[in-house]
Formats: sequence, C-alpha cells, structure tokens
Amino acid sequence: MCVRLANKGYYHPLANVWKALFLSENKRYHVTAWTLVEMVKGRCNVKEFFEKKVSRVLVTAVERDDIDVIHRLLDVVLHLEIETCYGTVLSFLLEFYCDGNDLDNVQRTFAHAQERGVELNPVTFYRYTCFLSSHGIPIPREVLLAKYKMDQRQSSKGSGIKFKF
Repeated sequence: MCVRLANKGYYHPLANVWKALFLSENKRYHVTAWTLVEMVKGRCNVKEFFEKKVSRVLVTAVERDDIDVIHRLLDVVLHLEIETCYGTVLSFLLEFYCDGNDLDNVQRTFAHAQERGVELNPVTFYRYTCFLSSHGIPIPREVLLAKYKMDQRQSSKGSGIKFKF
C-alpha cells in the first residue's frame, strides 16, 4: 500500500504512516519505517513532508526522554539530506548529552556539527560552553569566536575584546 502511495505521489499520508512506525516501541516497525525512507529517497518534494514531521518527532522524543529516537531521526535526516533539519536534530542531541553529563558524546556531537558546518541553536551553543566550563575544560578560541559571531581578523586586531558568559 505504501509503495502505491509513493508511486502516485501521495507523500503526506506516507509521512504520517512513517511517523507512527518510527515512534513505535516495536523494533520491527522501525525497520518498516526505514524501508519507507529508502523507498522515497530521491523523489522530489519528499523532503518537505519529512521536514514537517521532524519537529514533532523531536518533541515526542523529549517528552519520552528517548535518545534512541533522536539518533534514529538523525540517521533519517542525514540519509534524506534534509539540511534544514541538521542543526535542529544535532542541537537536541547535544542537549541530551549535556543533560546526561556525557562528556565524550558531547565532544563527538559538537565535532560532528562543526565538520558538517551546522549552526547550532544559540541556547544549545550556550549550554555546550557552560558544560565545558563546568568540567574544567578550556573553551577553544574558535568556539568562542563562533559563539560571538566574530571572525579571526576582528579578534586579532587586539581591540581589547574579552569573552564573557
């Protein structure tokens, strides 16, 4: 049935079915949800339907306190190349790790966001720098420059710029 919906271009009901399967507690449904993602990849207009579902799935993940949902959602967003959602999903993932006091995963998630050139939510960025400070880790200069939206030329002028939280 889902194949017929996709072939006819009915992506809205397909995205609703995907969301229900994706958020299910049953692992078998997760495989079916991934199959739907594989089936619609590369089709035009599919990104906009999944993009609309991302925020609702994130809200549900936060309500459930379920990091597995965010990991699977990041896989979907990366697989479908929905670049507008990269920052949102990585911000939620980084906040989960900060809340869980997981230093290794916090640093890996932030490094992944920097590699992809993803701009994180400002609140998440602030929480990340506070998290590093609370663990006694010096905040790299590049991170501070990014936080205060400055470039290297402005900071190298020696204009007495001080970073404060």
